[in-house]
Amino acid sequence: MAPRPSPSRFRWLPAIFAAIAIGVLVTTPALAAKGGQLRIERGWYAGHEVTFLQPNLFSADPNGGTLACFGLGPDLAGIERPTQPLFVIFDATATQDHCDGQPDVLRHDHVLSVAPGDRGYTGAWSLVLLVEATPGSRDLATDPITTLDEVQAALGDGTLVDVTTALAGPDPVRMVAPVIGGN
Repeated sequence: MAPRPSPSRFRWLPAIFAAIAIGVLVTTPALAAKGGQLRIERGWYAGHEVTFLQPNLFSADPNGGTLACFGLGPDLAGIERPTQPLFVIFDATATQDHCDGQPDVLRHDHVLSVAPGDRGYTGAWSLVLLVEATPGSRDLATDPITTLDEVQAALGDGTLVDVTTALAGPDPVRMVAPVIGGN
């Protein structure tokens, strides 16, 4: 009689499926309008909600950066500018952003690692794409992840999984989005 597989051996299976699904969406062309719009996004920093500005979002410039259905403003590939991590947590219970016109697609929250006044803050970011190892294990609408320490703890204990390379390739996705307000 063959030994039964342990349920813990399959613990990562939902995260892998989620990463594949997001990967398919990331590799499809962005459905972006023309026009150089500015976009104000919400994010978490040190337990407080902040806002940051994405300039020239969805511009007519073909060199604009994109990730799935999201315009990222100017493409920073090949530009030497210091960046800091901006954590993007994809989860069905996230409340801060989603694909425009599709509130159930690629819902996510942001956690910023630095803010104005912090050492290393430049307003430029390298995106770190995260998913729950066990989708649905945390309700971000009622129990959001709001600090860098919480992100690092969740990565350390395996609650969150970094899927950046799987979804965006070997080069970091970089963008400019200065923090413009906070609570």
